[in-house]
Amino acid sequence: MKKDLYHIKQLLSLYHSGMTTLAQEHELMEFFAVTPESALPDDMKADRRMMVLLAADGVCRVPAGLDAQLSAHIDMLERREHRGRRGRRLMAIASVAASVAILLTATVFVVKDSSSSVYELTDPQEAQDETQRALLLVSECLNKADRKAEETDMLLERLGFDMSMFEDDSMEYDDSLMTGDDGIVPVFSDTIGV
Repeated sequence: MKKDLYHIKQLLSLYHSGMTTLAQEHELMEFFAVTPESALPDDMKADRRMMVLLAADGVCRVPAGLDAQLSAHIDMLERREHRGRRGRRLMAIASVAASVAILLTATVFVVKDSSSSVYELTDPQEAQDETQRALLLVSECLNKADRKAEETDMLLERLGFDMSMFEDDSMEYDDSLMTGDDGIVPVFSDTIGV
């Protein structure tokens, strides 16, 4: 039976492709005429019904109004296709408009950023004066920090804190144990607060 089903499936494939001979079509009709529908797999049941109708001289009852339904369905598919074209056209136009808007926005920002700023110094003498003022401010801050450090040292001396361990700057420290073979100091997660 499996061999017969395989052969019939091949014939059906040829039939649906329009490549069968009249003898092969008669073989299909005879097979389906003698084989009950319950003995066939589900994918062959519709083919059986069609072949049985064809064997009965192809007399098939067409429902009333089928031609009108088919025409309406074809018209609906055609309208849907036109609507799809219109939607694609609108999408293309919207894409171009968005691209132009992005280009204009980028151009405005580039032009705006390239214009001179109110805070930009263009005169070299004025730039030098501002630099000297900034350096003077940094110097004053460093001097304040030095004074605070001296005050802290004097306070620690009055409290009896031994500062001698911080005074020997000439001593060289061997930090070779802290570096790896490649000379890089390893960083551990517990030392960086991670």
